[in-house]
Amino acid sequence: MQPASSATVEDTPVPSVRRQPRRTPRKLHGYFIGFTLVFAAIVLIGFSRTFFLPMARGTLSKPPIVHLHGLFFFAWTALLVAQASLAATKRLKLHRTVGSFAGWLVLPMLVLGTLVASRDTVHDFKSGDGDAALTFYYGELADLAMFGLLTGGAMLLRHKPDYHKRWVILGSLGLIGAAIGRIPEISGVFLYIYLGLIASVAAYDIASRRSVHPATIAGAVVLLLLGLSEERIGGTAWWVNTAHHILQV
Repeated sequence: MQPASSATVEDTPVPSVRRQPRRTPRKLHGYFIGFTLVFAAIVLIGFSRTFFLPMARGTLSKPPIVHLHGLFFFAWTALLVAQASLAATKRLKLHRTVGSFAGWLVLPMLVLGTLVASRDTVHDFKSGDGDAALTFYYGELADLAMFGLLTGGAMLLRHKPDYHKRWVILGSLGLIGAAIGRIPEISGVFLYIYLGLIASVAAYDIASRRSVHPATIAGAVVLLLLGLSEERIGGTAWWVNTAHHILQV
């Protein structure tokens, strides 16, 4: 016969440990649609005066490489809006299919962007801008570096949507300076717009997950380091001499 105490212990039910359910971030997809629409509006307004309207009037005189460059960059802008919309409406299969195509735009955009920036810098240098054109050239290359690093990283991390989506939109900010610079009404407050768009990603993080995502922090560091280096490095004698050597001017 077993001791009564032993039977009592065995018959006593063990209380189950209730696991706390994981907190799922709220799907604030509307933010990404809003961000991409703002980005697209700035691009369209900025280039309407120097590209779209002159082209429509037949007064745009640019070599084919400039038109090809514009085609790739405007295609990226359109795909940015389309991809945000597809994700928001849960058409994820089509989103991934389109994304696999969009990923192939990054490298040609970097190559074309560099070639067009180099061509324009040589033209501006010889037209009388001198070393100021070479300083501006560094800024253009820094913008392309922001875009390449973050969007390239986003494509490599397609299997991590939380990194992917943040780096795609943050990387695209590397392209927005060229558009804002063509809008005199807002070009003077470029820095505030730039910082505001970066901060909006952090605000989205806090609203959706109560903390800033590591991808947002890393992306902001890349954008700020390269962005703030444009005046500090672009105007140095070292860079001007390097640009002279690269462009042979």
